[in-house]
Amino acid sequence: MQLTKLNADSSWFWTIDGLRVLVDPWFTESQVDFHPWFSRQFHLDEQPSVAAIPKPDYIFISHRYTDHCNRETLLQLDANIPLIALQSILKKIEAWGHFKKLIPLSEAPLDIQLVATRQNLVHKAYLVTSSSGKLLYAPHGAQLKQECAAEIVIASTLRYELPIFLGGVINLGLKVALDLKESVRARHLLCTHAENKRAEGLVALLAKKKFQKDAGITYLNPGETFSFDLSEIKN
Repeated sequence: MQLTKLNADSSWFWTIDGLRVLVDPWFTESQVDFHPWFSRQFHLDEQPSVAAIPKPDYIFISHRYTDHCNRETLLQLDANIPLIALQSILKKIEAWGHFKKLIPLSEAPLDIQLVATRQNLVHKAYLVTSSSGKLLYAPHGAQLKQECAAEIVIASTLRYELPIFLGGVINLGLKVALDLKESVRARHLLCTHAENKRAEGLVALLAKKKFQKDAGITYLNPGETFSFDLSEIKN
């Protein structure tokens, strides 16, 4: 299992059981939620070009929001690459008329399961099971409603809070990330979705952000790869 962080936000390139999976790609300068007056965010660092990334076997989209499901970035990718997501996300992407093969989780060649969480709309968590171990991907953080185990957790240590009428706590922050690692008995916690972005609009005016680090967490720079194989530990 090789997990490569592609940018400071939550775009990844996973190699799992020989399959190459591009996760939540957002490489355009900015992304908009609903309307620029409401929320627009800008990357501060140069982003990888789609042409420079190895061609993936699959694309996986975890959330429908534009910093995960970024139309401008996704339309630059080969339409023949199969895309994996929940049915509600696939419906959104299908309307673009670009990708030729949209795959629900139940039919994915990779074992990806949605894990029940307390706030499943924003704080989705996915358990990826492979021969190299289990990975829990929860880019906004998550509080699980079901038991599961994983060797690796990917979650954010940035707490991003909005007023209740705008969604409340979007990223759950360091404490919840550490609690999540402990609850699934993970060996490693990798930080994601904690990019320092420039923001405009109503959301930017009302947002409260707190980024924290911890010595027990792995913070990858863009382009860095984390490798893990459970069999090596067992042997």
